[in-house]
Amino acid sequence: MFAFTMPAAPLALRASSFTAAAATPRRRHVRAARLPPRAVLSPVDFDSLGAEWAALPPKDKKSPTEIVDHALENFPGTVAIAFSGAEDVVLIEYASRTEKPFRVFALDTGRLHPETYRFYREVEKHYGIKIEYTFPESAEVTELVNEKGMFSFYEDGHQECCRVRKVRPLRRKLATLSAWITGQRKDQSPGTRAEIPIIQTDPAFKGTNDSVLIKYNPLANVSSSEVWATIRATEVPYNALHAQGFTSIGCEPCTRPVLPNQHEREGRWWWEEATQKECGLHKGNISTEAGAEEAADAFAIENIAGDKVVVFTKKGCKYCAALKDLFKDIGVHYSEHEISEMANYGDIVAALERLTGQTTAPNLFVGGKHIGGNQETQTMHADGKLVPLLESVGAQISVSA
Repeated sequence: MFAFTMPAAPLALRASSFTAAAATPRRRHVRAARLPPRAVLSPVDFDSLGAEWAALPPKDKKSPTEIVDHALENFPGTVAIAFSGAEDVVLIEYASRTEKPFRVFALDTGRLHPETYRFYREVEKHYGIKIEYTFPESAEVTELVNEKGMFSFYEDGHQECCRVRKVRPLRRKLATLSAWITGQRKDQSPGTRAEIPIIQTDPAFKGTNDSVLIKYNPLANVSSSEVWATIRATEVPYNALHAQGFTSIGCEPCTRPVLPNQHEREGRWWWEEATQKECGLHKGNISTEAGAEEAADAFAIENIAGDKVVVFTKKGCKYCAALKDLFKDIGVHYSEHEISEMANYGDIVAALERLTGQTTAPNLFVGGKHIGGNQETQTMHADGKLVPLLESVGAQISVSA
């Protein structure tokens, strides 16, 4: 048996503070250095500000507390900290220092460790807050488990399970916010998170009323050792799993301790390739070629499963227009994704090709199954097979064809 050890930084913690329960709740009033007052910023302003902050010399770099304070100042009541139940507890510590009201939410997948649930409660008691818990849709979980079993991710990868239990619940939660604060760090996965900006317009999710969502990453340039130095110095509670050799903490079946000198992400989805160790929550920040492929694959697969009838189109495509005219005549409800205007258009085309072998538009899916392009669809309709297929998957048809 291997003797798993705790990450290097936490080893310096006193034995009495090895469990979250040992932390004594107390309120701190360490005031954040206030940034100059700013007018209401546009999405472009936020991207520019992120680039501006990244270019500052070391002596002028914004601290995590200042970045969190900026988020709370600009989005009072409509920004929330995304808390994973791990060392990103420092974000809550930074928020408490600003002396501003703040919100915290967590994704409860239903498969977390008991230690994580206990940790959530200790954090609530320590800071005097109520965490807003977000859950997956029970019908989606039931369908996934009934079709593939409780542990399908060991056989066909974790992406589908993560979409149901994490990505879609996150999307629903973010749709109620104007901004969110994450614990992403560049050193968590140098291969896929090396270019995380401090602040940005979120490239993957939308906010309230389908508006632009602002994403803050205060820990982007903070190392794991620096995070743990803060935890030691402030004596905030932390997940007891860290004392058992766990570094990156997620769902119980998909997380295990790491050996000394292993990277922290080695404890996640260990049966998969290193380039696949992302769950989709931060796919917009993935910057390497492998990461871009993963982000595009996740986008395609998630949207294919998002409706009974899904079509990917290109702007100005006459074949796409012909297919949409056919659907209008039939009166079928469908979801359209015009990919030609998307920043990662090439990656999405490549993802669809990997899934279907087709590189042209339109690209039609019915009930999650690939049908083809305009020619294949028109032929099916002429043969009297299209409408029965649409009806078989429960598609909404308002006009008799």
